[in-house]
Amino acid sequence: VLFGNVAYMGYPVVELIIGKEGVFYSAVFNIWFNVLTWTVGVRIMSRKAGSSTRKAFLNPGIISVCIGLVLFFSPLKLPVFLDEALALLGESTIPLAMVVAGIILGNARLSTILKSRTVIFYSIVKLCIAPVIVFFLLSAVEMPAMVEKILIIMSAMPAAANTSIFARIFDSDYELSSKLIASSTLFSLITIPLIISFLD
Repeated sequence: VLFGNVAYMGYPVVELIIGKEGVFYSAVFNIWFNVLTWTVGVRIMSRKAGSSTRKAFLNPGIISVCIGLVLFFSPLKLPVFLDEALALLGESTIPLAMVVAGIILGNARLSTILKSRTVIFYSIVKLCIAPVIVFFLLSAVEMPAMVEKILIIMSAMPAAANTSIFARIFDSDYELSSKLIASSTLFSLITIPLIISFLD
């Protein structure tokens, strides 16, 4: 519940509502989100599985974020062919995001989801309560309206798809995480438009 699907679903929603500039700010937000996911998130899961702290923090997510930050702040320029290849890869993110969302929804069994009070409760927390909390926290801070809107939209995203991957890798409750991802993604089709209409 702590980690939302800010890239695969957040980027398309922000681009649709705000535009390309909004996606840039979302990507900056996503850097710190990835750091938290691959440190705090992995540590929580690995502790249950009995993995060492060093192994938990030396993972592909953290390594890729570090490389990305070095390249971003470095004066070094990538070769043109590599730069263009990475740009094309980046442009494929949103179309692939729609495919991933479709797969998640396609595997969702509504009858099974509705039987689980735990899944329903945490879906409500993720989709409804979290954005409200973020809204009130941001109301006490001065920042551009666009950035505020982006942060609220991001907080309203369903559970991140990689939580089920972590659950599988670290031998945690894979079934529960999969149900939560499916249910929050399904219900977000209702809650996200409502939140956006409220922000407008």
